[in-house]
Amino acid sequence: MANFFLELAWTRDGQLTHLPLQKILFFAHAWHLGKYNEPLLGQKFEAWKYGPVVRVVYDQLKGVGKAPISRKLEKLDVSTGVMREAVANLTKDKKRFLTDIFAYYYGFHPSDLVELTHERGGPWQKVWEKAERDVVPGMLIPDESIRLWVLRLGGSEEKAPN
Repeated sequence: MANFFLELAWTRDGQLTHLPLQKILFFAHAWHLGKYNEPLLGQKFEAWKYGPVVRVVYDQLKGVGKAPISRKLEKLDVSTGVMREAVANLTKDKKRFLTDIFAYYYGFHPSDLVELTHERGGPWQKVWEKAERDVVPGMLIPDESIRLWVLRLGGSEEKAPN
């Protein structure tokens, strides 16, 4: 999914840095949960200081820092043991849905995206707050918490982006 969003940015003569990519992935995942009642990504989001993070994306981009991302992400081909470009097989409807999500959130300043993910009562904030008093293994943000949050924001099938 990250590569799909990178390609969208590049085709718009734009750039995408690591932090906004993580946040756009989170919002796409959230709205997808709200609209289709199923996760967009197989990996879980973790609650980190600046918001939700997919660790496998972070691990591939940690050396990029705040610079624009200039390469696609890879995944392990388990049959060959070789790293290959990560490709998402998306239907036309899913591409349109994700393009709409991207078009909306791509215009936000990174600090605004952080603020949106830190919303009081939101899934990131709940995990972060719980971690102040209890152990939260992996700081994982439950998909159900994300889904319920986006439904409260208006993410029912009727209101979610096409």
